Amino acid sequence: MKIYASLDDHIGDGIVWLRKPGLPARCVFCEALQLEENFLKRYNQPSRHTIEDSASAIVMSGWYRIHLGGLQTQQEYVLEVTVADSWCGKIRACMQHPQIVVRVAVWLGLVSVALGVFGVILGVISVWPRRGGPS
Repeated sequence: MKIYASLDDHIGDGIVWLRKPGLPARCVFCEALQLEENFLKRYNQPSRHTIEDSASAIVMSGWYRIHLGGLQTQQEYVLEVTVADSWCGKIRACMQHPQIVVRVAVWLGLVSVALGVFGVILGVISVWPRRGGPS
């Protein structure tokens, strides 16, 4: 796929834009949106590199290019995009989001769920009848 820089108003978004038939939108560890005609019209403005073959293009911010090993724009790379449209995949997408507020919120949510489960276990243990104890 050929890498393109994201538009300035998408720099902080946790998304990439690509065109891959059969791949539903928002399903990789970062949110993936299908390259569509309205986006291409806006992207292919003068003074910007034009996306000519949208089937082999991906538009991503510097955040994801750095996390994929420092990919350069306007270069071809072999990328494998797979569907991860499960709770685990959605949580991982949020944990790798470019905005710190999203990453912190996910970590706080995971810690609170773990503490809630631990509290339930302690509550069940505290009311569990004991055998062989004093009568």
